[in-house]
Amino acid sequence: MLENLKEIFDFALPVFERLPYLRAILGIILVFFLPGFAWTLIFFRRINIIERLALSLGLSIAVVTLSILTLNRILGMRVNGVNAVLVIIIITVIPVAIYYLSRFIRRRRQSADSS
Repeated sequence: MLENLKEIFDFALPVFERLPYLRAILGIILVFFLPGFAWTLIFFRRINIIERLALSLGLSIAVVTLSILTLNRILGMRVNGVNAVLVIIIITVIPVAIYYLSRFIRRRRQSADSS
């Protein structure tokens, strides 16, 4: 598993190094938007899109920074690009999985109640 992950990074990193603008855009989205947006889906269900975007920015900065620094301090994880990307992906996937799981459970309950 780790070998496959290393192969993916070995392939993708040189591509991103040759395209600095694409790397910057993806980095900004990954660090400043996606994790916070995913967590707003869980915590704030009934807000409009402008509020969700503003909260996404703040939550992303806080969650990414605190999680990377906490993992560094508690587990001794080195702070580098690969580790940071992996942490960001994990803290983005967890709320998305929770969101879709809760939607699935809600729909099952609604269909069971209606029949």
